[in-house]
Amino acid sequence: MKLLEHIQKHATTPSSILPESTYSNELIQHIVANQVLPKIRETSMYEYIYAGNGTFVRAKREGLKAIAPVAYYKVKGLKSISAAVEMTYPPVPVSLVQKMLEASRSVSDVKGNPIEIVFHLYFENENWQLNIPEQEQSTTSCRPLDNDSYQKALIEVHSHHGMKAYFSPQDNADEIGFRIYGVLGEIFTNPQIRMRVGIYGHFYETVATGILELPEQLTDCLGEDW
Repeated sequence: MKLLEHIQKHATTPSSILPESTYSNELIQHIVANQVLPKIRETSMYEYIYAGNGTFVRAKREGLKAIAPVAYYKVKGLKSISAAVEMTYPPVPVSLVQKMLEASRSVSDVKGNPIEIVFHLYFENENWQLNIPEQEQSTTSCRPLDNDSYQKALIEVHSHHGMKAYFSPQDNADEIGFRIYGVLGEIFTNPQIRMRVGIYGHFYETVATGILELPEQLTDCLGEDW
């Protein structure tokens, strides 16, 4: 698959290029890529970049830097840039990924029907920590209720039990923070995972390599797409 086709297939963003002015100009910056890009400002929440190949958004937090596409077009005289996801911590160990898969298979409602579950991963004391926050769960949705856990999480993963691993419109509406998101699918028959970075409502799908160490039975959907 060609790189541009891959980006267009796996990038998701709201219909408008620029969000409403919810935050002050100090938190949202706008940069024209007519020279070497400056470093992300320490005071920025996120920054829009207007480049020769489109509009991008970038942000950073402890342990994570990312650039995601917003809209594609061509402009002469500006530099082209690429989407990127850079996690500065080591990958989540296979033991924790296996625990998420096993926990996803074990949860059910009072009738014994599989339900969804959400996990939070954060890096603390030089190690990855896995937390299953207090949450609302059903056969088609899950929502964390523990705000402290949510704020700490650098990675959030949820399960789709019998369905394929894909990000639904509801996921797009819910996953509005800045972190890495994942979804597990077909966990009983053909275990798979799909990963993306979310930057305040803009998304870019990425391979799990460098983010998670996967057990042998768990397939990276983006690895197959490539």
